[in-house]
Order: sequence, then structure tokens, then C-alpha cells
Amino acid sequence: MKRITYSGGSLVTGNAITAALLEYTTSVADAENSVTVDIPVLEENGEVTVHTLLLSPASQFDVADVGGISDAEEAARFPVPVMPQIGIVGVVESNPEAERTAQDFNSIMREIDDGLGQ
Repeated sequence: MKRITYSGGSLVTGNAITAALLEYTTSVADAENSVTVDIPVLEENGEVTVHTLLLSPASQFDVADVGGISDAEEAARFPVPVMPQIGIVGVVESNPEAERTAQDFNSIMREIDDGLGQ
């Protein structure tokens, strides 16, 4: 278990969730983006509830070990959530012009890539 301290307080959650959250927060900062994620949190009364965290490039966490439950119980009570996609999301078109749209997009991306090298 880990205690995550942040500007608004602290919360206790699983090791795997903490590791995923820290890695994901780095990706959010790199993308200069903000997202919300729902994670299971251990409350003082022993219940597990879901908290929504706002992650942004300004997010800062301090993480400390907290004992209390076995690894198996922790994994069962604190499943790692699916984190939202960051940045540009591609979609697949199924209309007749989809191939032309993909070709146009690839052409523009090549032009951008070529321009970055100069």
C-alpha cells in the first residue's frame, strides 16, 4: 500500500495503482494535458471508495509506503483502473473516402516530419 500526498491532502491506495498513476502523470505532463482518473482509495474506516483525481502538468505527489494488508488482498481490493487516452486519438473511418483521407493525413505528417529536420 502507498500513501500519496498532494496539495489537497493525502490518500491510501495500492502499490500497482500508485505506480501506474505516477507513470501516467508523467505522460500527462509531457503531453501538456489535463485528465481525470478514478482510483480506488482506502478510507479511514477501512472501506474502499472511488476518488476522482485531476492530473495535469502541475501535479506533484509524494509517495510513502504504508503497511496493512497482504499483496493478494491489495490486488483484489485495488484493481488498476484503465487510464484515458492522452493526446491525439485516431479514428477509423468506414466511408468510401477513408483511404484518401488516410493518404492525405500521412502526406501532411511526412511534410511536418521533413520540416522538423531543417
